[in-house]
Amino acid sequence: MSGNIHVLRRKVLLAAAGIGAASLGAPRFCRAANAAPQGVSSPLSDTATLGVLVWNVGALDYEANEYFLTGRADVYKPVSMADAPDVASRDNLKDLGRGDFSRELINAEVPFTTRLIVYRPKNKRRFSGNVVIETLHPNGGGRSLAWNALHDFFAAGGDAYVGVQHPLTIAGVKAADPDRYAPLSAADATQLWGMLAQAGAAIKMQGPTSPLYGYPVQHLLMTGYSYTGVATATFANYHHREAKLKNGQSIFDGYLPMADAQYVRPLDVPVMRLNTQSDFNGFGGLKNRRPDDDRYRHYEVAGAAHVAVPPPDGAAVAPAPDKVPTPAGQPHFSPSSCQSQFPAGSHPNDYPLYLFQAAMFDNMYRWMSGRKVPPPSAMIDTNADGSVRLDEFGNAMGGIRYPQVAVPVAAYGVGTTDACQLFGYTAPFDAAKCKDLYGEKTSYLSKVRSTGEKLVADRLLLGDDLAKLVAIASMRAAF
Repeated sequence: MSGNIHVLRRKVLLAAAGIGAASLGAPRFCRAANAAPQGVSSPLSDTATLGVLVWNVGALDYEANEYFLTGRADVYKPVSMADAPDVASRDNLKDLGRGDFSRELINAEVPFTTRLIVYRPKNKRRFSGNVVIETLHPNGGGRSLAWNALHDFFAAGGDAYVGVQHPLTIAGVKAADPDRYAPLSAADATQLWGMLAQAGAAIKMQGPTSPLYGYPVQHLLMTGYSYTGVATATFANYHHREAKLKNGQSIFDGYLPMADAQYVRPLDVPVMRLNTQSDFNGFGGLKNRRPDDDRYRHYEVAGAAHVAVPPPDGAAVAPAPDKVPTPAGQPHFSPSSCQSQFPAGSHPNDYPLYLFQAAMFDNMYRWMSGRKVPPPSAMIDTNADGSVRLDEFGNAMGGIRYPQVAVPVAAYGVGTTDACQLFGYTAPFDAAKCKDLYGEKTSYLSKVRSTGEKLVADRLLLGDDLAKLVAIASMRAAF
């Protein structure tokens, strides 16, 4: 396995019993996930029409391609929901706050072939140099959550997106189209880490078989939301330090895990975390905060729920739902049963989280390039018992404060019990209360605009999105 990647030799941490115990089958521990990919296929034919779970991106002046990535990846003892065959088998409170980042190696260099889905500008001159890579979410057999929320932002800037098929979803994809996806194979969910490292290496190597050959890649950012956010944080904690190119540089230039409470250790590249009000203290998240440093930021969004409202329909078209089944071992939730517990007259949480996410990515791009340090972290306020401090309107205090909670015409809250904490509500004020607070609608919208302008100045909202924020406020307010 020569080539442009330095293949790290695994350093086995032997127990006190010595080498003899290891040779008799005692657990071995390993921290390196990456090895040189054996190969990346040519693009599969007719991806736009035949590919499974692929977006139609033609109207964005983008193209969609699928590739097979073949290599070898270690099999480990699972350490998080993201590499366990059954999410319910994990103690997430323990996993997300873990401070020991060694790995128990079960089997070394097991063959795999996974799928990459790549969205990139048709015109290479439009390419920004930024590549976003994400584990495809097992829900629905492989959904691209970051692309779903932010494809208009990515396309406007000319960014490329790469989705890596999770090992657990490979059987479902093959069943959906046995002929097209016959080469896919994986032995274990923990091979995900080798897949991610090798996909990143193939992108960074820029050889003729790279999925982005001819596109001058400058920065490779790993991201994810919810389950895929856990995958991002898990890779950062356990495998980043060994995921290196031959020249010693990191394969990944930054990590942006969203909507998960997992602690992320100090690294030599930027890390930016985002948590909604649902997530900031989920599974012990208060204990998983840490102070800012020159490579770390953490933002908590007051009023936003984990299950976020999608952005308005854009030019890209999502793939048909339910074409690939969700693999066994993934949780199932009932939004309707949770909504029934929320205040009368409320509706599902409509906080426009995607606007803040776009600002986060913009700040991360600037940070990775060394152009500008991002705004300081902002945390939701809590009481002594860890509960959220609420203002007179029932909205959370502290954290990132968009007009939804800073200039409220509704109460924004989230569930408090188990799975229902993922869902949230918006309880609108009636017209009489809105008029009592702000007088006329024009006065209210003026306050919204002023709040938005401050957010833009603080780089917590993109300037181009200010008008969207005001339009959302105008539509929601009851005057």
